[in-house]
Amino acid sequence: MNKKMLCSAMAISFILTAAGCSLFSSDPVIATVGDYNITAAEFDFYLNNLKQQMQGTELSSDEDWETVDINGQKAIDVIREKALETALDNIAYIEIYERLGNEFTDEAKQSISDKKNNLVSQYEQNGGYEEFLESANITDDFIDFLCESTYCFEQLYTQFTDETTVTDDEIKAFYDENQNAYYSGYRRAKHVLILTKDPETNEEYSEEQKAEAKAKADDIYKRALAGEDFDSLVSEYSEDPGSSSNPDGYVFTDGEMVQEFQDCVDSLEIGGIGFCKSDFGYHIIQRLAVDEKSFEDDIKMRILSNKFMDYMDEKKSEYGITLVETDEMAKVMNSSISTSSTDSDN
Repeated sequence: MNKKMLCSAMAISFILTAAGCSLFSSDPVIATVGDYNITAAEFDFYLNNLKQQMQGTELSSDEDWETVDINGQKAIDVIREKALETALDNIAYIEIYERLGNEFTDEAKQSISDKKNNLVSQYEQNGGYEEFLESANITDDFIDFLCESTYCFEQLYTQFTDETTVTDDEIKAFYDENQNAYYSGYRRAKHVLILTKDPETNEEYSEEQKAEAKAKADDIYKRALAGEDFDSLVSEYSEDPGSSSNPDGYVFTDGEMVQEFQDCVDSLEIGGIGFCKSDFGYHIIQRLAVDEKSFEDDIKMRILSNKFMDYMDEKKSEYGITLVETDEMAKVMNSSISTSSTDSDN
């Protein structure tokens, strides 16, 4: 398992569940960031939230966390480091936001308040807000800080990405380097769908209508095999409303399309034409190559996220925003921290 992938996968979603500040005065302080204290209780909260996000993966049990190796480190040690990084980052978002000259205007304060109200409402519908705070060992002030940190993160990210471009060369390089990590197992295909059921009522066509559909599909299949322009056939005949909104074809992986469609695509070489029947009707399919263009939006998002993280690191360095561990940190690291998840849900 790749350490960078683990950390990157958890970093963006975690900002929505926790933020660091000094709220637990009776707890030992395990680290500081400027005037902010990070307590053992906060660290435990970060750690368990990160573990919760990994439930259902290869890191689900106490034993997994102690035995799975990530680039020469135990998984538990990697995630402990990530918990500290997240505590630092959540503090840094507010610090950097203000250092860049941004102010908490009335509009900003209202946005932060709206975030708080939405969170409270969410938890009131799922067992109660006060119960959530108690079970997670956090306070209402901690939630206020969370919402402020989240707002600053969103504003910084938007400001940065609005001013940052991603080139075609960068997209190609990212795809080549990360194809196996993110994009293996994907296929791309276009099809002409001739329906055998009413798309609105989902009722099967009559036998006569089905026979007409089959004859029509057979004719289109023969024309496609004969070399007729496939895009023209799709445009003229396909009864799939998704064809017009996916002009470059469907990009999918296992289980995302009906099995007959997937099996047919898997049987074809790139550029090959196939035919199959599913519950929807008859499919005349052309398999296409998968390349960086198939994932352009996703790749841009990942590149921008990586650039933003580098930018934040530069600003933390420029402004001297660093995390300093106390003597209590060693005690926490050597302790057995519960793997039970908190009641917080994203």
